[in-house]
Amino acid sequence: MKLSLNKIMPGILFNALLLLLLVSTNAQAIPAFTRAHKVECSTCHTVYPELNEYGEAFLKSSYVYFGKGGKSAKPKETAPQPAKAAAALKPAASGADIKGAGDADTLNKLKAGAMRATDGSYEETAAVSPPPQTEESHPAKAAGPKAEGLLLAAIPEQLPISFSGSLHGSYNGNAVNEFDFSSRAFKLNAGGNFSDTIGFFGTYLIYTENAANISNTSQTPTNMTQKNDIGELFLIWRHALGTPINLKIGRLQPKLGLWKSNNKLSVTNSLAPYSYTVGQSVFRIEQPQDALEANAVLANRLFLAGGVVNRKHQNAKEGYGHISYKFGGADFNANEPDIDLNKDESIFDFLTVTVGGYGYFGTNGTPNTTAGVSPTQNKFYRTGLDLDLLYKLFRVKLAGVMGRDDNPELSLTKKAVKSYVAAVEGQYSFLQNLIGSLRFEYQDDGRGYVRRYIPTLGYTPLENVKVAVEYKHEIATSYRLTSTSPAQDFTNRIGTLGVTFSF
Repeated sequence: MKLSLNKIMPGILFNALLLLLLVSTNAQAIPAFTRAHKVECSTCHTVYPELNEYGEAFLKSSYVYFGKGGKSAKPKETAPQPAKAAAALKPAASGADIKGAGDADTLNKLKAGAMRATDGSYEETAAVSPPPQTEESHPAKAAGPKAEGLLLAAIPEQLPISFSGSLHGSYNGNAVNEFDFSSRAFKLNAGGNFSDTIGFFGTYLIYTENAANISNTSQTPTNMTQKNDIGELFLIWRHALGTPINLKIGRLQPKLGLWKSNNKLSVTNSLAPYSYTVGQSVFRIEQPQDALEANAVLANRLFLAGGVVNRKHQNAKEGYGHISYKFGGADFNANEPDIDLNKDESIFDFLTVTVGGYGYFGTNGTPNTTAGVSPTQNKFYRTGLDLDLLYKLFRVKLAGVMGRDDNPELSLTKKAVKSYVAAVEGQYSFLQNLIGSLRFEYQDDGRGYVRRYIPTLGYTPLENVKVAVEYKHEIATSYRLTSTSPAQDFTNRIGTLGVTFSF
């Protein structure tokens, strides 16, 4: 089951040339957030889709833009208006006042006719007296530009929708099909906020490739699509009732580790502490769940989150908690630290360290609500610790998790399993759009021991297109592929070229 590296490299180089020709000349658009806020993708990303500290702040702010490097967005100051003009802009004292969720000053100017549409946007004009209010001229009946209604309702004028996809080419000498070239996934993404009060985000998986189920007698795939399903779909009530607390509800990835599943340089390999499973249990830390979560940023640098998960067909609810703190760099609200130019340069002027910890407990297995069926339940927990260290062009990620499942094989004869998984990844930015990384993983999931070495090189020919070349060297010791199979030693060597794009 061993494969020499010289057999892998020709396949990788061929894939690289082919995919670069297919993709880098066609993808020229930008995703929804950049369109909405008129900023570059690099504002929130290192190499797309990996987030930088401003991207993390944007995420924690429920998709309300803060202004890069700013202290948080502040309303623009306008020059004082003459008394006559100011009086003209005041709303009538009757029920004809504009009622909406948008900015009150903007809405009053719309009503007074002091703003005009230009190329889809509004600009202020000379102040005029509001027209007489008649039945035909009332805002509810007037047939003005569509954007007026959107402003009244605090709905984004631009549709906050984007698409993302990925193409992969890989070579694995241990597989039946050594060379695999495929379109792996295509997703619809939507996100934004309503009047800085309600944030929303959703992903719909349009296509993802599964095993083709091709037999020796038929080359026609019976099922190339694993599922068409909602990945995430949730709403966030920002600063509920005037508190620092944000309430998040829907299908979401619970806030446990420091990084989400798509926040990585690699195109194929998620962090093992987030993606591993134990036995027949399907639970993964990065798994989206139906949940209610409360989170908050306190004192700018402390982030807390906790929630309750509703797993289908289980009477007991599951719970989790997260805490993280950031030392140095921009804080969780994107405020830059003050710099004293009169003192000597120190290592701490460029050092940013984020430490996070989390815990999760739950139950899964055969539904305990089916009459006449003895439920085979698995009660489990996970506790983890993450660290993110950034110094100039260097970045180090550490992640470790410990868990226990009392019945991961979902058997009537229970057998508890403890698991220990850790990963460390070092990154270096050669150029603004070229990053290299090396990751080491150790996994003990109750079936044996696995070590992985994963070097990756990520390059963005355009800000919304990432090309990544990676190689995974996996060594398993005394490992059982299933609970009943004999333990064995084996080595996997897989070379992959992947392209991820969004528009």
